[in-house]
Amino acid sequence: MSGALWRARLAYWTRRVGVPGWIGALALVLALALAQLQLRPAQQRLLALSTSTVAAQHRLLQPVSGSTALTPSQQLGAFFAGFPARLKVPDVLASMHEIAVAQKLELDIGEYSLTKEQGTRLDSLRISLPVKGNYVQLRQFASEVLLAQPALALERLSVRREKVSEDVVNGRIVFLLFVEHAP
Repeated sequence: MSGALWRARLAYWTRRVGVPGWIGALALVLALALAQLQLRPAQQRLLALSTSTVAAQHRLLQPVSGSTALTPSQQLGAFFAGFPARLKVPDVLASMHEIAVAQKLELDIGEYSLTKEQGTRLDSLRISLPVKGNYVQLRQFASEVLLAQPALALERLSVRREKVSEDVVNGRIVFLLFVEHAP
């Protein structure tokens, strides 16, 4: 096809579709390109997370190599070995403080209360921390603390913002730390 024929066809379609049609087509092409730029990394992250989840589930189901099957009492002992002793509580609190410093959160004086559970091997330590920072920092702090300390549970997370325009929020995070009874 010659250049004149292409120009004639382009002129025909330009008149037929009109300027709004071409703007719409251009917007559609830009939207598809933007969707690809946004969706492809998210799909890759999702695939990586799915793969790591499947691998973690597989590791959990596999017996430890070179070991024999554990008796129920051995399994129970291994379960309770995952909880820190009361003497390790300051180390746990120090690691929580380090995570807060890394997240650039302001921690005020916390409230701590130990509940001794009768008839069980575990006690619970309620850790109530008033924090100040932005919302993302609070969520990341709670997430990292829970990942770092498997014997910790999140009981409550409350957030309060004085003004809508402020980035800084006041929050209170309450954790439960399960510890073994002192001997």
